[in-house]
Amino acid sequence: MNNFVTRGTVLPEAVRPPATGAARPAKLGLIAVFVLLVLLGLVISLAASNLISRYGMPIVVALALLAPPTLIYVAWSCSRGFSKLKVLWRQLSWYHVLWLLVLASSFVIRLRDVGGLQSNPLDAAAMYRVVLVAITAFTLVVRLVLRRTNWMGSMFRGLVLIMTIFALMCTLSTIWSVNAPFTLYKSLEYLNDVALLAAILVTIRSTESFETLFDWTWLLIGLLVASAWVEVPIWPHEALEEGYMAGILKFRLTGIFPGQGSNGLGSFGAIIAAVAFARLWPIAGRKFDKLWYSFVLLLGVATMVCTQTRAAMGGFVIGALLVLLFTKRVGKSLAVGVCATALLALTGFGDTILKFLQRGQSRIEVLSLTGRVQWWSVAWDVFKQRPFSGFGAFAAPFAVWGKMGEEGFGPLHSDYVETLVGNGIWGPLPIIIAVVATWWILLKFFRHLPPGSMERQLAVESLAVLAIVTTRSVVMNLIIFHPPVQYFVILGYAEYLGRRAASYRASAPES
Repeated sequence: MNNFVTRGTVLPEAVRPPATGAARPAKLGLIAVFVLLVLLGLVISLAASNLISRYGMPIVVALALLAPPTLIYVAWSCSRGFSKLKVLWRQLSWYHVLWLLVLASSFVIRLRDVGGLQSNPLDAAAMYRVVLVAITAFTLVVRLVLRRTNWMGSMFRGLVLIMTIFALMCTLSTIWSVNAPFTLYKSLEYLNDVALLAAILVTIRSTESFETLFDWTWLLIGLLVASAWVEVPIWPHEALEEGYMAGILKFRLTGIFPGQGSNGLGSFGAIIAAVAFARLWPIAGRKFDKLWYSFVLLLGVATMVCTQTRAAMGGFVIGALLVLLFTKRVGKSLAVGVCATALLALTGFGDTILKFLQRGQSRIEVLSLTGRVQWWSVAWDVFKQRPFSGFGAFAAPFAVWGKMGEEGFGPLHSDYVETLVGNGIWGPLPIIIAVVATWWILLKFFRHLPPGSMERQLAVESLAVLAIVTTRSVVMNLIIFHPPVQYFVILGYAEYLGRRAASYRASAPES
């Protein structure tokens, strides 16, 4: 008897083979796609209603037409990014976790004025920050005691020594601070950041390992930028700062959770854009995923534009020019620049750009750097009261805002002004020395690094990001505020190159 059924025969229900296990996941996948589409439709409907009320139907229609290809591009790019994340995830070590913890400890959960800060310094949000910092410090101490990572000596070498001196200066200023507990905690917090960097430099043995720290840092910063964009359709009024009617855009992107001001968010956007730019136009011999990094570049530029952060844009332009210079693309960039200038002049679009950069401010407001000049003028008067001791590290806002009669508490929007008032005339010196030394070391080693090497590529990226950090440090607090991961990863790489060169010289046989 034949044990087969001819093609086209329909089997009775009783003798049909059971369905395979693959059918059930397929049905679950269809259900998941359906639910996702429903949720996406609800989000788009909510966003569309807000956009129509703000900008009118024509702009919303144009956005609707651009939405399908944009979503395809974003989905395709993100799929490439996820594949890179899987590779990076397998390379993570203990110090990557601590790097994440110190960054997470800086998340702003609530805002307080001076009175609230003094009356209840350790509320639930503050305890969240303290606990994460304590976990990091405890881990470092345990690794030191068990001789797993002897990071103590690393704190007193090279560029890390400069930052250690700064942290110890801050800690010493607790004695005369106008708010001793605040100064002591913030100083120890910063010293913990320096210790973590010192431990990382002891642990990392290869450029490939340092590359993972770069990628991890840019990934975390990129996720903070992406979170702000995800919040736009959920909380459009808050995320777009409803009522901020300055300039052409009539809004300003900000982060809700974690709380991210437009200035800080714009700095992060500039950093990921600079990294993407350096990897889209790498040094000769290096190749990167152009689809993924084109998406990151667009995300970073869009963030800079929508946060309207002028200094971040200026820093990005300088960083991009350095990338073109060190990758030997100056001629092409000049040609593009000339054509772009001519196009702006002929079309009159340059006036629109100027209006955008003015953000609806008057000439006086622009020259005052959005009020910063006034704050710094008051800070200078306060500094002259204690020119050699200062008012205590990180406590400068207590003295300055109090003199101005302001109840709010916030930074003085300059690393150098903040340290000048807080630590006295000596305060800015370690920061200036560290920044200048980082520039000098990176430029020095770039000339001697092998062409086409990963070391040379990371040096280009470092210089591009360092341009942003240096520019923004004049009008923002990027270097002295916990945790300065965007600066420490660059300073750490410069120190890594210096220590590796010293090790080679020490091990080389005498001629």
